[in-house]
Amino acid sequence: MANKTGYVFAIMIAFWLGMIGLGVSIVGFSGALASDEMENWIRGLMWVLAISGLFIIYGGFNMFIASRKKMRDIDKDETELAQAVKKPVIIEDAVKTIREEAAKPFPDRNTLLAHWSYDTEEWNTFTKKEFGFRIREALIVWLLIAGLGTWLLASYREMGHLAAFITSLSTGGLLTLIRFSIAYNARKANSSKPGDVVISSKSILINGKYHILNDENKTLYKLELLKDETPQILEFSVEWNTRKGTTNEQVRIPIPADKTGEAAKLVGVFNTEIIGKY
Repeated sequence: MANKTGYVFAIMIAFWLGMIGLGVSIVGFSGALASDEMENWIRGLMWVLAISGLFIIYGGFNMFIASRKKMRDIDKDETELAQAVKKPVIIEDAVKTIREEAAKPFPDRNTLLAHWSYDTEEWNTFTKKEFGFRIREALIVWLLIAGLGTWLLASYREMGHLAAFITSLSTGGLLTLIRFSIAYNARKANSSKPGDVVISSKSILINGKYHILNDENKTLYKLELLKDETPQILEFSVEWNTRKGTTNEQVRIPIPADKTGEAAKLVGVFNTEIIGKY
């Protein structure tokens, strides 16, 4: 089963926002509609409070609907892939299906492209190296935040260099700690069971953990075959928009020793049929 913890958490936040918004609205409307004498500015403030509560409820409702939809989409993808992995992958048939889906305004079918299993040694080698890679990545980000953050805060916020350094260092440290926790949990989960990877046109399942490649929010913009790694790695780069601009992440999967030819063909399919078309 896919990991849907993030969406469950979002639903909990949505309920929490709804309750807060309801309380704020009740207070606001009660005050605004009170029959006793009240200064106009206070009554106006109550109306603002009431309307703000309604916006909070609306935001929570939208978050709930979006999270529920995403969970249903994941369930649908899982069902499709569970049926598909029971049969051998015929890449020519998969490409034909992908082209049919890409021609639609909103592609909804998650086409299976590969199903790889790993021996214990092969999988453990990958999980250890991946953990090290994620830790090095987190430390580099920490150093960049500490360095650039200190310069920016000192230059543009007129903050003292020592205060700017401490602020940037602590902020980067917090982000590094979060990244470390994610990497550690991923290694712990992956090493606890045999390696199993399902690759499709819209998602990847790594030991049951669901990673989105293409949907209404995220887009796969690059796929690289890292031949210098041992084992060789497929690195999927996914991007999405946030309030502060575009951000991205990399999903890395090892290539079994007997699947290097299939992996090269897979890169070609993604580059010609999927990237930039979904």
